[in-house]
Amino acid sequence: MDKLNFYKIIVKGHLDDTLASWFEGLTVSNLEDGDAILSGLLPDQAALQGILKRISDLGLTLISVNTISEED
Repeated sequence: MDKLNFYKIIVKGHLDDTLASWFEGLTVSNLEDGDAILSGLLPDQAALQGILKRISDLGLTLISVNTISEED
């Protein structure tokens, strides 16, 4: 079985509660600079692709996707 990976995904713009609810299971943090971070554990690449598709479907601008290792 694949291990869970922790992801930190940054999108342009703040996410209100309605938009944040589209990313159930991820923590949404709005930053002072106007961007938002989606962070949390995802089980596999398919789950990550699902999140990225949802970002696209909502018309959000993707800034970055990072995997955080257990050592970090």
